[in-house]
Formats: sequence, C-alpha cells, structure tokens
Amino acid sequence: MSAPIAEVTDVRFAYAVGDDADTGPASLEDLSLRVEPGTTTLLCGGSGSGKTTALRLLNGLVPHFHEGVLSGSVRVGGLEVPETEPWRAGSTSGTVFQHPRHQFFTTRVCTEMAFASENRGDDPADIHRRILATADELGTGHLLDRPVSALSGGELQRAACAAALTAAPPLVLFDEPTANLDQEGVADVAALIGRLRATGHAVVIAEHRLYFLRGLVDDVLVMAAGRCRHRFTGTELFALPEDRLDTMGLRTTRKPVSPPDRPAESGQGGLVVENLRHGFHGRAVLDIEQMAFAPGAVNVLRGVNGAGKTTLARILCGLVEPGRGATIRLDGRTVSTRERLRQGYLVMQDVHRQLFAETVAKELVVGMRPAGAAEVDVDGLLADFGLADLADRHPLSLSGGQKQRLVVASAMACRRRFYIFDEPTSGVDRRHLQAIAGHLQTLADTGVVVIVITHDPELIAACADTITTLPLLDSGDRSEPHLPRKDVRHGR
Repeated sequence: MSAPIAEVTDVRFAYAVGDDADTGPASLEDLSLRVEPGTTTLLCGGSGSGKTTALRLLNGLVPHFHEGVLSGSVRVGGLEVPETEPWRAGSTSGTVFQHPRHQFFTTRVCTEMAFASENRGDDPADIHRRILATADELGTGHLLDRPVSALSGGELQRAACAAALTAAPPLVLFDEPTANLDQEGVADVAALIGRLRATGHAVVIAEHRLYFLRGLVDDVLVMAAGRCRHRFTGTELFALPEDRLDTMGLRTTRKPVSPPDRPAESGQGGLVVENLRHGFHGRAVLDIEQMAFAPGAVNVLRGVNGAGKTTLARILCGLVEPGRGATIRLDGRTVSTRERLRQGYLVMQDVHRQLFAETVAKELVVGMRPAGAAEVDVDGLLADFGLADLADRHPLSLSGGQKQRLVVASAMACRRRFYIFDEPTSGVDRRHLQAIAGHLQTLADTGVVVIVITHDPELIAACADTITTLPLLDSGDRSEPHLPRKDVRHGR
C-alpha cells in the first residue's frame, strides 16, 4: 500500500461558541479516513452532517481559522496540519468552496489564479505557464481577463476550480462543486476529477448530487450528525437500490432526464417581460422579446452559466434598472422598478448576503413590522424546514444547506406578489430538496407567481409546471485561453 496523501485518525472537533472557551456540540466524532494518491473519496449525507468541517480539517481552516477543540490526528502531505503554520499547511491542498466568491482575494480571474503561487514565491514564468495550461484544460480561457465581480455563479465555480488547480497541489478538495453549474459544467467537473485521478492527485469531494460521479469514486463515507454512519466503495454505492438511498437521505445515483421546455402563455396574467435588452461591461446579456411567468404555478427558468438568469432576476425584483423600451407587467399592469421592489422577493444564490438577524428564529421576521411578524408561524416554518432544533443558533453558524433552507423559509414568511428563488437547492440533500419542492408548490397554490432559477434536474422533475430556457447571447469561442497584456502579477 502506498503512503497516503491524507490521513485522518480518530478526530473529534467542536467549534468554539462566543468569546469564551465554550464549545457547541461536536461537529465531528470519531472520524477516520485515508486518502491514497490517484483516488477519489466522496463525503455525502444530510445538510449539517459534518462534510464541510471534514474538508476544513484537511486544508487547515480547522483549527487555524475556525477555532474549537480538536483531538485526534490530521496529516496531509506528511505534515501534521493542526501543528503546522497555515501558509505551509495550505500549500498541500487546493480547495473549491461551496460559495466560491468567499475565497477570492483579487479582482480578476487571471490574478486570482496566480495568487497562491505568488504567495509561495514561484517563478513568474512558471506561474504564467500553469495559468495557460489550467485554463486550456478547464475551458476557462475566455474568463481570464474578466472581473470576478462580473461572473455568474457557475462562472465563479469554474474560476475557483482553475485557481485551486493552478498551484498544482497534491490534494484537491471540492465542497459542492456542481451546486450552481449547468449540465455542461457538471460534465466538465466529472472530466476534471477523472484527469486528477489519472495524474496521481488525491481528490476529496463533499457532494449531494451523485449521479455524475459514477465510475469516479473509490471510497464513500455517508455522514450523519458528525459521524461516518456507512462506508461503501464507489461500486457498492452506485449499485444501491433507490429505496436504500432514500433511507439514507442520499440523492439519486441515476442521471436525471432533462424535460423539454413548457413555457407559460402571456395571456394568463402573472409576470410578463417584453422588449428587454440589457448588458454590462460591453457585453450583451439579455435580449428578450417576450417572456411570461404564470401565476399559481412553479415557473422554472434555466439556461447555461452566463446566460443572464440572475441578471434577469435582479431586474424583475427592482434591483437593476431594465434597458430603455422594456416593459414589465404584473397582473396585466405595468409596474415600475420601485413597485417591483415592494411586490417581489428574491432568494439569492449566495444566501450569506441575506442573513441579518442574531438567531435563526428572528431571521424569519427580520425587517417586518410587529403586526406582520406576529402573524408568522415561526415554529411551524422552522419545523417544516428541519431547523427547529437550531432556532437559537446564529444564522452564520449553520451549514451551507441549513442556511439555504433558512433563507427559503424567510421568503415563505413574507407576503409578496411574486417570488424568485435562485438555485434554492444548492447544498441541499434529498429529503430537503423534496421538502423545498413541496413548499414551492404550496406557495404557488396561493395564486402568486413563483419563479425558480435552477440547473438542478431533480428539482425540475419534482415541481416544475412551466419550463423556459434562457439562451446564451455571447456564443463566441470559449476554449482559447488568453492572458491580458499586463503581467499576471496583480496587474503589473
């Protein structure tokens, strides 16, 4: 047996709580795993089961950034991670976060790809070569000179993958890497994992979406409440019947079939967009002659990464002004930008931007007048979304999937005429995906307009009444990598 790239032995970890020495319940308990070169280890299980914390152990964020009480051994690349300086421990791994925007340090994709290597003191010519090679391998050459702030959620995910791989770490960690990706992007991630395994890298991936990993996984840990409850080989996992997967809260291992478009008719009322043209940074993003979203229905809006789905959502909710000549009607009446702000509610891709209260329970009624807050069944909503036991926790202390469910529950607590949910099932397990689909249908049954922006074929199959695909306007060559004329080193 070869020496492992990473080895975790009998680890227990509890996050620190508040400013004193107290800790919360253990986020990991008796965790052991061994990651060999050229293999992929999959961490799966329900939201909040400890998957992200396990990744933080391997890259040193636990305990160097996320403090708490840690026992057991964590070795990566021959280093005892908890006892190694963070900069040195970090050089042994590259990580793609669940919300990649939070891991960027520079303003452009090319400088972000150079960042870790520059900090390590690598030769500039070698950095330049690796950036071009990585961009060519991932098909992200068209993003190199783009501002990070101008990228879509899926493009951010691709840029984060490129930045993690440019430094050529022996261990690559992925936290929900397909959460905001279209089907082409999911296939690209699968191909990337295959190449990493073939070149001797070790891969650890925390994922709810499983079907794309068929044939790519060697070891599987099914997590629950911080413990490894089941261990399988990849072959064993993909041979499990659907009812067994359901019992463990795991999503399907079969590739879902994408249904054809079923657009809503503009004569049904609801929300109608006409003559909308919009762009930014000199790039046309939207050119919509007419698009309708029916009342009393779950309207799915899909399209490849960068097609402008989130931009359209921001326009509809009044966060961005539409272009000149555009008309947006609600229930047959033209509505202004200010009125759309009052009538609409947007659940963003990055839900961290929508968490403001000091407890989970207060988050459901934050910003409401007392009379309106009194009408919200806080306990019932928290129970419906599996958050009842977390009512007194700070929202930012939750796992990614728990935060996602909390913001969706907050949207349900508001009384608006139309709702837009941007990737509401990213980081969500099977049980909660089904629950969110049911809540979206219940909300639509009240007669409001419900728009769901998603790449998730399981969510589409579970709740879509209408389906509209937004086309990509910028269809130029996306494979040719190019660097800006300036040096990649922070624009010099």
